[in-house]
Amino acid sequence: MPIEPQGGLPGEFLLLFTLVIWMLFFIIRLGNPQNMMNRWCFISGMLFSLGVLKEYLYFTLGPQLLQAFPSLFTQSLASDFYSVLTAFFYYFSMPSALVFGMYFSRADESIPHLFLWLKPGVFFPGIFMGFLYPYSQTRYFQHYVRTFFPTITIYNLIYALILTWLLLRTLYKERREPYYRQKKTVAFLVLLPIWYWILSALVVHSLNLRQLFKAWQGNFLILLFLLVYFLCRAFRGGIMGTRFRHEVFDWDKDGQMMSQSARCIRHLCKNELAKIDWCAKNLESADSAAENREYSRIILRSTDHLKNCIEKMQYYSQELHLNREPCSLEKLIAACTDGFSRLHPGIRLEIVCRQDLFLHCDRETMLEVFNNLADNAADAMNGSGRLSIKAFPSPGQNRLKISFSDTGKGIPTDLLSRLFDPYFTTKPSSDGHMGLGLYFCQRAVKKHGGRITVDSSPGAGSVFSLSFPWKYVENEPESGRQETADISQRQEH
Repeated sequence: MPIEPQGGLPGEFLLLFTLVIWMLFFIIRLGNPQNMMNRWCFISGMLFSLGVLKEYLYFTLGPQLLQAFPSLFTQSLASDFYSVLTAFFYYFSMPSALVFGMYFSRADESIPHLFLWLKPGVFFPGIFMGFLYPYSQTRYFQHYVRTFFPTITIYNLIYALILTWLLLRTLYKERREPYYRQKKTVAFLVLLPIWYWILSALVVHSLNLRQLFKAWQGNFLILLFLLVYFLCRAFRGGIMGTRFRHEVFDWDKDGQMMSQSARCIRHLCKNELAKIDWCAKNLESADSAAENREYSRIILRSTDHLKNCIEKMQYYSQELHLNREPCSLEKLIAACTDGFSRLHPGIRLEIVCRQDLFLHCDRETMLEVFNNLADNAADAMNGSGRLSIKAFPSPGQNRLKISFSDTGKGIPTDLLSRLFDPYFTTKPSSDGHMGLGLYFCQRAVKKHGGRITVDSSPGAGSVFSLSFPWKYVENEPESGRQETADISQRQEH
């Protein structure tokens, strides 16, 4: 089949079209390489780009190669190459987008066992389509088989409807979550070009509306707009793990890095130094040896924690390195709250945690997370109130949940979406608050395969909820295997 001239955009614009798609999805991929939504958004974007790339390679570059290398690059080879790219585009781009949608809806967390089958299963219909309409002959089917485009349209339309339902259902369920606006924007970025492609390409070809055969190229303007929109959001508040910051600094001086490290160390140390300072002031006025030993014990625990944390300064700056081990949650919470009531005598402490709950985690990292959440709660209550720490398995979800709830002043709704941003804080920076605590907590929890959310409103207190994949740990100490529903509750005054 000869390469016939095509209307629509010139070949150079098709190449630019392809580059715009690649730029957008490479930025998404680099924004958070570990995030599965980012990964599958990138994969589906690359597969969608084949729809434009094949047009450029076949209709613009193909004739040039036929002239320059007639013995190597034949018409048959060009047609086969075009057909294979078309098949991958038609058969697998929407299944990849649906996998993204499943991660978007947290299906990997809500139905983990079924998800292991669903994820590869969505590609089986595409493999079947390859037998029904072989990959190397799709160009022939486009021109001479009348059932091809209706079949492809129905195939992709089913995937698009399921994807749309997943995204909209998730947005409705999470409409009160602080990250709702981010997810709504992502859903818009995904659905707009997909539905335009289905309506302007597949439906148009199925109805044989020849005057509109090149209407799909309008997606170039849509994707260009989305790229600009994505970059603007990345500069303004961040999107899909990507945030750009403009900062004026002396690029030829090493002082900038030193200053950044100093701020991290200051934030890391301030909580433990407060304990040490408080104990040191009370040692002289202690009435008994037992009280002195208690103060000394708190100081030793704080200095040990400082040494461990300083050795892992990359917690707050670079990649977290975890040394996972089975940790008793009861003991972790006890280590976090040790001395809490002495430092905050006006705050009532309530702990609800079963003795048999173990978390496979890096002890020092998780202890730092707990310390940050407890200290933030104390700051929010301004010396008076109740801090409740609860740990419990989530029925049917195989997840372990931990909550820190306070009766403090709460957080304004318009600030919730920025709460986990680095260097964002509602507290005076002169007091040593640099806005790194919650940012670190989010990174650490995600590194453990969990997630952290907050529910708060002004005057009603705040609840920070942590959720982790959980199961009983093999070879636990027998004392940690008490299969009992008894609740260990402790109150300090």
